[in-house]
Amino acid sequence: MKKYIFLAFALFGMLSIGSCNDDEPIVPPSPGEEIEIPESVTPVLVQTLYFDFGSNGTATNPSRGDQTQSPDVNGHYWNNIINNDGIYAKVNSVYSSFVNSENTSVDYELTLNNRFSTNGQSTGGGLLEPQEELLKDFAVPSATEDYFYIESGENNSSFTFSKLDPKKAYKFYAFGSRSNTQTRTAYYIMSGLNLYQGELQTSGTNCGGEGINQNIKNICESELIYPDDDGNIKFTVSRKNGDYIALNALKIEEYTDIERPNQFTSLTMTGSAMEEGEVPMHIVSADGSLTNVFEAYTSLKSGEFSFRGTTKDGKTVNIGKGYKAGVVADNNYGITASTTGTVRITVDLSRKTYDILPVEEWALVGSVTPNGWSVDKGVPLTYQGKGVWAGRVKLTGISGVSDRERFNFAMNKSWDYVMKRVKGTANEVGMSTQGYDTEDINLNHGTYHITLDLRRYVYYIDCGEEGIDPFKISVMGSSVANGQGATNNHGYAYMYGELLDERFRNQESKLPWYTSGISLNSNNTLNLLARYNDLIHDCGAYVIFGLSLGNEGIHGATDQQAIYNQFKDNMQTLIKKAREDGKYPVMMNNYTRGDFDANDYEYVKQMNLLIHEWDLPSVNLLGAIDDGKGVWVTGYQNGTDIYHPNTDGHREFTYAMVPSLFDAIDAGKGQPSRVSGTSYVLADKKVLVFTPEDMVHPFTLSFKIKGTTDGVIASFANGSNATGTLKIQDGVVVYHSPLTGEIKGAVSVTDNQWHVVSLTHYYAQGRTLLYTDKALAGELGEKLTVGKFTIGDNTSANSREYSELFFYRSAMNQEEIDKLCDGRMLKSSLEIYAPLDGSKSTIENLAQSMNSVVLKTE
Repeated sequence: MKKYIFLAFALFGMLSIGSCNDDEPIVPPSPGEEIEIPESVTPVLVQTLYFDFGSNGTATNPSRGDQTQSPDVNGHYWNNIINNDGIYAKVNSVYSSFVNSENTSVDYELTLNNRFSTNGQSTGGGLLEPQEELLKDFAVPSATEDYFYIESGENNSSFTFSKLDPKKAYKFYAFGSRSNTQTRTAYYIMSGLNLYQGELQTSGTNCGGEGINQNIKNICESELIYPDDDGNIKFTVSRKNGDYIALNALKIEEYTDIERPNQFTSLTMTGSAMEEGEVPMHIVSADGSLTNVFEAYTSLKSGEFSFRGTTKDGKTVNIGKGYKAGVVADNNYGITASTTGTVRITVDLSRKTYDILPVEEWALVGSVTPNGWSVDKGVPLTYQGKGVWAGRVKLTGISGVSDRERFNFAMNKSWDYVMKRVKGTANEVGMSTQGYDTEDINLNHGTYHITLDLRRYVYYIDCGEEGIDPFKISVMGSSVANGQGATNNHGYAYMYGELLDERFRNQESKLPWYTSGISLNSNNTLNLLARYNDLIHDCGAYVIFGLSLGNEGIHGATDQQAIYNQFKDNMQTLIKKAREDGKYPVMMNNYTRGDFDANDYEYVKQMNLLIHEWDLPSVNLLGAIDDGKGVWVTGYQNGTDIYHPNTDGHREFTYAMVPSLFDAIDAGKGQPSRVSGTSYVLADKKVLVFTPEDMVHPFTLSFKIKGTTDGVIASFANGSNATGTLKIQDGVVVYHSPLTGEIKGAVSVTDNQWHVVSLTHYYAQGRTLLYTDKALAGELGEKLTVGKFTIGDNTSANSREYSELFFYRSAMNQEEIDKLCDGRMLKSSLEIYAPLDGSKSTIENLAQSMNSVVLKTE
C-alpha cells in the first residue's frame, strides 16, 4: 500500500486545534505519521447501452430526423427515445424494452420527468455527417442528426433510469450538437448515490472548426455513478449559457467489482478555521435523494477544519485531511485553511474530495436592477456572517411591456453561479446547474431590504425603510391581467392605472393611485397561492386579483363542480391571506373565452353571482364583452387567440371598473348592504340627477317605482344631443332609444305596487335590453355612449314613488336581474346605490365610489 509521509518540523511547534467534540478532538498528524493513499479499485465492464434521442422519423415529421436502425455500422444495437406528442416527448412517458449493444434484453426503463422538445436534421441544425475519427462509436448519422432539447424558457429537464442494479456502477457518455452561432453550453448532471456535473458546448461560432458552428467531436464523459438503493439514476439537461440545449445521443457503460460508497445523510464542518464553532452543510440534491455532495457558504479564518458525517445507518464518521490537497479521508486530522474570507466549500464524499471557492460577492442581477442583465454590474449585498448576505437596495430597472421585472442572485460576477427561486416554493433558492428546477424572482422596481440566507437556502424581501406604499395597487393574476392580447401588453390593468393617473392630474382625485403588475401568464389559484410572496414583496396596500375559471381548467373538465369549488375555496383563501397581511383585496369577476360551451358558461355565471355578494369590491367583466353565450363578442378577441381579448376588449374591461373606487375606500366607505322599506317621492318636477364617472360603455340602470299614472320615469343623455327615455305608456314600461326604435314591456306597472325597472346595455354586442321585474321586455341593436341620467320627469307635476336606485358599469344577464329583483346585493361594478330615503336631507350613495346623486327642481 502506498504511503504519504507527513513531516511536521519541531521548529514550528504544534498547532492547538479547538473542537466542539471533546471526545474526538481535531488533531494534525503527528510528526512522521503516515496518511494512507487509498488503493485504486479497477471496475470491470459488464455491458454497454446506446440511446438515440430525437424524432420518431415518421411521415408526420419527415424533416426532423430518423430513428437509428440496428445494428449500426459498428455492429452495435441502439435504443430510440422519441417524441410521442407532436414534436414533443410527453412528461411521464416511460421507455422500456431496451437492449444492450449486443442485442441482449435488459430490464432498465427510462421515464421523462419533464416534457422535452425534439428537432433535427438540416432544418434543426443536427450533425448530419459525423466523422468516425472524431466521434468513434457515436459517428452514426441517425443518432447525431436529431436531438431532445430544452427550450429557452426552461431551466432544466430530466429523465430517470430505473431498475438499474444498485450493486453496480454506471458511466455516462453524452453527446450534444446543434448548429447555431450562439454559444450554447450544456450542463449534463447525473445523480444517484453520488452526483456528477459535466459541461459540453453544443453550439457556437466556429466551435467545431472554421465555419462549423456546432460540436463535432467532444463528448461529456462522467465518473462512475452509483444508483440509489432503488436502482435509480437521474439525468438532467441544464444550461450554462445559450437558449436551446440539446442532447443527441447517450452511451452508458455498466461496471461491476466496484466499491459502493457510504450514503451520508448529513455533514458538519468544525474546527478553529470556522467563523463559528460548527457549520451544518447543505446536501446538494434537487429531489431530496442522498447524493453525498454537500456544500456550505461561510467565512474561513486562519486555522484548520474537518468534517463530521452521519451515514444512512446512523454511524458517525470523522472526515479529515487526505493524502493531498483537495482530498479527504476517514480520520480526524485537521485540514489547514488554504484561504481566508467568505468561501463556498463543496465536499463530495463519494469521490472523497473537497473544493474551496472564494466568494467575492453576491449581487442582484436582472431586468429590475439599474444595469439590467449585465452580470458584472449587479447590485451587491454585504456579508452579514453565518452564510447570510443582505442589504438595502434601490432597484430602478423597468422591463419591457411584455416582461415581468425580475432578478437573480449572481455570485462572483459570473453566470456560472446563479441562485434562483426553486419552482413551487415560496422563497427557497437553488442553482439550476445543480439540477434544481428554478425560476427568476419577480419583483417590481422600488427600494427594498433583501436577504440571501445560504445557511437555510432561502431569500427574504422586506419593504425597506419606506414600508408599504399606500397608493400602490398590485394586480395579481394571469395572462389577461398581465395585458395579454393588448398592444404592448397594455391591458386593463395598465389602462386603469393610466385612468387613475389622469384623474389625479385633473384633480378629480386627490390621491396618486397607481397599478403595479405582478401577474403571470397561465396562472390559476394554485399558482397564486404558491407564489403568494410576490404580493407581499410588491409592498402595496391594495391588490386586485384577476383570475378565471378558464385557467382553473373548467373547460373540458371531467368534474367541473370540483374545478368550480377549487376556484371558490382558493380565492377565499387568497382574500383571507391578503387581509391578514394588511392588504385591501379587490376581485375581477370571470369572463368569456373563445372555446367556452354552454356548461362552461353556466359555471362562469354561477361564480360571478357568488362573487357579486362576497365581502369585497369586484368588477363584472362578463358583462363587458360577453356575446350572450360565454364567448368573446366578434371583434374583441385577439385574432385567432381564443384565450385573450384584444386591445378593444381590454378597454371594455377597463370601462367596467369604478374610477373612484380607491378614493372611496380611502375615505372609509365600506361594502354596501341592501336597504329595504325606504322610498322617495318625486313630484312637482323634482328629479334625481347623476353623471357616471369618466367614459361609460356597458351599463345597467335599475330602480323601483310605485304609482298609478303614465309618464316619464327616467332619461339619459347619449352623445352630445340625443336623449333616451324610460316612460310608462298605457300602463307598461317603454324604452325609447336615443338612436332609433323602442322596447315595450308587457307587465302592468300602474297598480300602485312596487316594480323593478332595469335597462342594461352591452356596448360591445351593440345590444340594449329592458326588463320589468324579472321579465325581459325585449331588446334593440344599438351602441350607446351615455352621459347624465335623470330619474323622474322635470316637465310633470305628477307624483311617483321611487326606491333603490342602482347604476352598474357593466351589463347584466337574466340571472343577475333575477337576483337583483329578489333583493340580493349585487356589487360588481356598482357605481351608484342610493336606497332613496325621503326622511333624509340628502341622497346617499352607499356604493364604493365618490359619485353622487343630486336632487334638482327644474
